[in-house]
Amino acid sequence: MRLFGTDGIRGRAGEWPLTPEFTLRLGRAIGHLARERSQTPVIMVGRDTRRSGALLESALLAGIMAQGADVMLLDEFSTPGVSFLTAHMNATFGVVISASHNPYWDNGVKVFDGVGFKASDELEVHIEQLALDDAPDWHDNGHPGTVQLTRDLGETYVSHLLHAFGGPGALRGLRVVLDCANGAASYLAPEVFRRLGAEVVALNVWPNGVNINVNCGTEGDGPQRAGQAVMAAMADIGFVFDGDADRCKFLDETGVERDGDYILAILARDLLAQGKLAGNAVVTTQMANLGLDLSLREIGVRLERTQVGDKWVSQCMRANGYVLGGEQSGHIILFEHGLTTGDGLYTALRMSRLLLGQRGRGQRFSDLAGSVLAKAPQVLVKAEVPAKPPLEALPAVQAQIQRSQETLGADTLINVRYSGTEPVVRVMIQGAGQPAEALQKEAQCILNEVVASISRNG
Repeated sequence: MRLFGTDGIRGRAGEWPLTPEFTLRLGRAIGHLARERSQTPVIMVGRDTRRSGALLESALLAGIMAQGADVMLLDEFSTPGVSFLTAHMNATFGVVISASHNPYWDNGVKVFDGVGFKASDELEVHIEQLALDDAPDWHDNGHPGTVQLTRDLGETYVSHLLHAFGGPGALRGLRVVLDCANGAASYLAPEVFRRLGAEVVALNVWPNGVNINVNCGTEGDGPQRAGQAVMAAMADIGFVFDGDADRCKFLDETGVERDGDYILAILARDLLAQGKLAGNAVVTTQMANLGLDLSLREIGVRLERTQVGDKWVSQCMRANGYVLGGEQSGHIILFEHGLTTGDGLYTALRMSRLLLGQRGRGQRFSDLAGSVLAKAPQVLVKAEVPAKPPLEALPAVQAQIQRSQETLGADTLINVRYSGTEPVVRVMIQGAGQPAEALQKEAQCILNEVVASISRNG
């Protein structure tokens, strides 16, 4: 049984595996492995703002300390902040309790290694094996670990960002809208932008445990609402974050949403101009728009695709020495200034600095975005499913995919996949030369067949 999906363990809080009892076992497993790696193991722990976070955090900490490992507790903090501080403080592991963009009733556990990268498959398997073992040999030593609340460490992360972008006043003259999704960015993004001198309109910065990602953030109508705020404030740019602030999308000055494909196209050109685009390549996933391929080909840059999930993007980048990658969802990975994972706040600051340079040349961000990427027609439909049998084992589904491919032509890209973090199946179709209505019709046919096939198979 695999507990870890594309971005850690995720599910409904209070239901297995995210019960207090099993989360304690996860903590013991993580603490046990930390003791195998260090004589003085320290684990950095943070969580987002959802209601169940404190409960699961308490159980996780009890398990970790039962194994004799110490905890540096950041309380409510962003996922990329935990990743950075794990490496900065030479911690053995980092752990974040978060369900990212999911609704408040979900939660999850993400694990980072001691240098701030997402846990490897091998590490995840070891954690699972220990947590699921009916009679694990925990090697209790009779000396429980301690917990130290280290909110002051947050300033270390903030100072790192300020230094990376020129220090106080570096964004003076910029008016930005920040939608913090009532999540972890609420405590960080407005503060950092203001200290850099930007004029900030902050939205959704009052988390109460149940309003995280509700009508805000990167999903649903969140970007549209933020776009309206950008126009109302006559802002230069807007940014929307997800619940744990590892994703970011931007709104140009006209309020139009620009996702991760646009960010990758813009950053690729910036890095290329500076001679810093290692390997002349960008890494993304199967969900990226076909227009991004063409955009990068025009400047002599290769686009490499992986399976969906930022961990796969990161692994490809590390294996090949690349510095830029990400997902259409807004999860952008830049290996610069010591970053080891996607950081929505860093991405927003990076784009803001670019905007100041563009504005000095009399160009708005809407002009820049429109000039670097023309998206191919794309549709995405999804449905909840009670189970996730292998799609290749559903003949009727494969037959429908084949029929749709023949109907739409060879230049059409069809992607059918289960979410790695939700009980959902998604069908994405894109292709140049095909009207959106035709893509929508075939995507719905495939989706209907997936749901029907799962139902027939019980």
